[in-house]
Amino acid sequence: MGKVSAFGLFAICSILVFSCNNKVPIVSEKAPVKEEILPPSIPEGAVIPAFNGKIEIKVVFADNPTSASASFPKLKYNKSKAILMEFDDAALTVTNAYQKLSNAFYTDGCGNKKNYSLGLAVNGKNQYNNKEIGLYTDFAATYTQRLPLIQKGMDIMNHSYYHNEDGNFNNGSDRVKNVRDLDEMILLNERYKMNTLVVPSNYVGFHKAASAYGYIGGSSQGTFDDFVQIGKYNPKNKLSDIKPFNYLAIRRAFSDDWSNNGAQWELANSLFTGNTFDFFEIGTHGIKDPKAVQNFNQWIDNIVLKAKDVAIFCSLREFLEYQYIKDHVIKKETIAGKTLTISLDYAAVLNKNISWYDLSLLVNSDKAISSVSINNADFALAFNKTSKLININKRKIKW
Repeated sequence: MGKVSAFGLFAICSILVFSCNNKVPIVSEKAPVKEEILPPSIPEGAVIPAFNGKIEIKVVFADNPTSASASFPKLKYNKSKAILMEFDDAALTVTNAYQKLSNAFYTDGCGNKKNYSLGLAVNGKNQYNNKEIGLYTDFAATYTQRLPLIQKGMDIMNHSYYHNEDGNFNNGSDRVKNVRDLDEMILLNERYKMNTLVVPSNYVGFHKAASAYGYIGGSSQGTFDDFVQIGKYNPKNKLSDIKPFNYLAIRRAFSDDWSNNGAQWELANSLFTGNTFDFFEIGTHGIKDPKAVQNFNQWIDNIVLKAKDVAIFCSLREFLEYQYIKDHVIKKETIAGKTLTISLDYAAVLNKNISWYDLSLLVNSDKAISSVSINNADFALAFNKTSKLININKRKIKW
């Protein structure tokens, strides 16, 4: 469950320091933050509709194969490990994190670098003064600050319109309204459609509301409603536990301790020293001082070193959308001479406001690959002749 954050201004001429531990709000003597008056930047160009068509990938071999087929690896880019992360409460320091993440990479298995990325779980309004979180400066990541990070791979996640049930302004226990109103606010102001949830505090009912609203999944440290969560007892999660789903709830870890004793260090080290689990998800309120930034950077460096390019580091949404698509897309294959044609029909992928339409394929054949082509220029294509890995990538960031 997420730790409680009394989200807002508590006294005149003072700002609330984020906290998610059920304590009385911590107040500083700083001048009140200024509200941003400029509207957020929105990507130019027409809105691209959801993709529900067919793709054909043609694999040409050096000679006629005895047999040839293609399968989806369990993780994107045929990786074996994954780390999922989010910053809660629209943490302003996500901008500091991306100074590091933008320069930390794994590869797609086909020679292309992919920078580390994560999710930003946001709220809609301050429950003490009803100010819009996305319009604050020097307080939380604003709409304008979020856009370039979205373009670098960040996802925006639903953390409830108001964080708590109490306060001067709130929606009480109406989870549906909290999910819906924030979704509509983000769509209006950022032209971005959310698809994942982080449960605020330990409130029940948010997973149910998100699922009913069409989201693909959500996470918590311990609240899962009626869903059978991935990570039954702890956040050391196994890919084998993920079955075809319409909504998936995942147990996550949480740490605001960015010393070398933080939970994130043990999780990352354990992930790469054995095969007892395949992935973990972790949240934080951010990296709030120079020492925390330094330790965050060291943690990322440690992961890059130990992962040896076997892991992806991304948002919950990017992770889940790959799992969802590979289990729902209709794949057909035909062989004619030297050519294997792979047809991928997205019609069975229900409209869950997919952002990452990416898929990876592993070709199994007794003949070497000469070339690979795709009949849809909206999808980027990459392949590795040696490993016979094929990646197709397409991301939607404007709705």
